[in-house]
Amino acid sequence: MDKMIYMDNAATTRLYDEAFDAMLPFLKEDHANPGAIYEYADNAKRAVAKAREEIASTIGAKPNEIYFTCSGTEADNWALKGMAELAAAALNMSGYKKKAGNDEIRKAPHIITSAFEHHAVLNSCKWLERNGCRISYVKPDANGIVSLREIEKLICADTVLISVMFVNNELGTIQQVDRIGALAHEHKIPFHTDAVAAYGHVPVNVKEMNIDLLSASGHKFNGPKGTGFLYIDEKYKPDPFMHGGGQEQGRRAGTENVACIAAMAAAAAVHHKNMENDLIRRRELDRYLIDRLRENDFRLGGRCGDRQVLINGCMEGRLPGSFNITIPGVEAEEVIVRLGMEGICVSAGAACASLNDTASHVLTAIGLSLDAADSSIRISINEDNTEEEIDMLFDVIRRVVR
Repeated sequence: MDKMIYMDNAATTRLYDEAFDAMLPFLKEDHANPGAIYEYADNAKRAVAKAREEIASTIGAKPNEIYFTCSGTEADNWALKGMAELAAAALNMSGYKKKAGNDEIRKAPHIITSAFEHHAVLNSCKWLERNGCRISYVKPDANGIVSLREIEKLICADTVLISVMFVNNELGTIQQVDRIGALAHEHKIPFHTDAVAAYGHVPVNVKEMNIDLLSASGHKFNGPKGTGFLYIDEKYKPDPFMHGGGQEQGRRAGTENVACIAAMAAAAAVHHKNMENDLIRRRELDRYLIDRLRENDFRLGGRCGDRQVLINGCMEGRLPGSFNITIPGVEAEEVIVRLGMEGICVSAGAACASLNDTASHVLTAIGLSLDAADSSIRISINEDNTEEEIDMLFDVIRRVVR
């Protein structure tokens, strides 16, 4: 292949030069442990503190509300399990088990989430269910939007957390997080959002959007893999998720990954500086890709050869550059392999889910059949892509389909 065309940015992104440059000093000369008290450790210590301030400033939070993690997955796990444990204690442990005659009634913390969350949330919820919590799963509509009305129907006296993702990682649909957060606060319930697919790509302000906990992952916004953070409003103090030393304000043990933390903050700074222009460019490419779908054999809702081509999720209220399309009768896996042979990278959904060889739970949650889900591919472009690359993508898809 002469050139690789990368259109799987929802899976991971390239490392920014600024992020790489920020890493180097802490991999070489400034390698000291930031927890040490001698002067040689001061640069590492300052780098972590500066990164915390920079990340906090991008979401309207305080530095002491930012906790560095090794991934968005860890941040999601900590948010759900930590808040469930905190709620269990608040629901009493003294009066947590109550006698009703000869029977013992256990009040169970109740969490509301959506049926098409990332597996980091869904599998955390399954674990919590096995350990005594009640979980309610709100099914999104056919456009990939979670209904506030459906959430409100499920709220009860024991509801201790509402968790709905900011942007769906397979469809790109943007949820009404500010309104969901307002609904949660109206009922005095904390609100968590998995913002892994949103942070760095759309404006986020946790205070204005009524967000109490927010998860993010560095490699989704051109930082290094193996980094992430969890924002926790300072009024909540969930138990540590990692036990050991006193790092991260005593709430997440383990020596800080200084190089990657500095790199993640550098990537975040570049994204937030360029966000407006990047969104404009993505919208231009978005329109161009849709135009290509509409013309010739790829008419939107029309035919591709003898097959109807559909965009899954809503056309409006979607992260620019995020597409999930179904070509019925064509195996997505074969399309992806053939595209890869031509140097074009797309996917069939979340990279972590591809290891399980099962149909996308996101697509089935919005009503697609198993056959349709297996015939769907995810295309996620960014500002680095070009119109010429989009032309090449559809030229190859047309050949594969025929």
